[in-house]
Amino acid sequence: MAPLQPTLPTGFDSWAQVFTDWRVSRAFEASKLPCCLTHHPELAAPFVAEIGTAICDKQLRRRPLEALIRRESAVEPAHEQIGGATYVAVCHAMESALEIYFRQRRVSGADRQPAFRDGEVERLQSDFFAARSRHASFVEQARHAAAQDYWTQTCPRGMDDDFFDDLADGSAIARMSRIEPAWWWRSFFTKLQTECAEHHAADGCFVAAIPTLRAAAWKKKLAATIAEWCESRADEWGWDAPGHYRMLTIRAKPKATEVATWFNGCAPGYLSDQAVRRSLHARLTLLLAGLDPMAKCFTTEGNCPSEHWRN
Repeated sequence: MAPLQPTLPTGFDSWAQVFTDWRVSRAFEASKLPCCLTHHPELAAPFVAEIGTAICDKQLRRRPLEALIRRESAVEPAHEQIGGATYVAVCHAMESALEIYFRQRRVSGADRQPAFRDGEVERLQSDFFAARSRHASFVEQARHAAAQDYWTQTCPRGMDDDFFDDLADGSAIARMSRIEPAWWWRSFFTKLQTECAEHHAADGCFVAAIPTLRAAAWKKKLAATIAEWCESRADEWGWDAPGHYRMLTIRAKPKATEVATWFNGCAPGYLSDQAVRRSLHARLTLLLAGLDPMAKCFTTEGNCPSEHWRN
């Protein structure tokens, strides 16, 4: 039986990064080298790495945060819906009692009014939390429905045309799209979309979790343990889980070998030497900053746009 615990290759922080960089490097290799990198082909390595980082960040951090906000925004409306006027009255009574209690606690000496009794505050808090506890199952359904609604509107896998639009103007990706728009839109980005059509960085998180899942599977079958793990993260990532978890893991090592070979061939030392890596990223930043037409527009004397320059 093939091992389910592949070793993370040198130079990579996670399997999510391996899987993502593998797809980005394939798309880059299938495109012609952009003109701005003709004399600096080694800078393709930091560029591909920055794209992979941006994809992982969006799929594993920024979109889950947006989904969390959407889920939590459904909590209070759900409590009010199921609890009705009674819950609203209990909530307002507790908030008013706390406000009076702490206001009185701040007053000292002869000016201090009789304090709101601790027992009364505790009773109102108990009533409030008891009501919320009774609503727990309904509220959880509302949170789940809100998350599903978010992921229905925001496809978790793949990349739409505005996938990178929220990056900083000074990022390597934003600058490259301005410096080489024809290469970016007609060649590289379309290939990247094809490569990432079914990609989610959480596949790598799953591969990393396999050893832990295997250790926890002594009470039940591994497939059932994996199913529970995937289901518990569905709302967070909008992730539909890997179709064939064993095949995903089996293919992890060849993908890692392929992407490591690409980086080592493109920029020797990039994966093994931090100084080389930092130097290449710095060189890429300086090169693109010097070629960025937007940067030139802002720095050219007498050509500084007004606040209405987009008009």
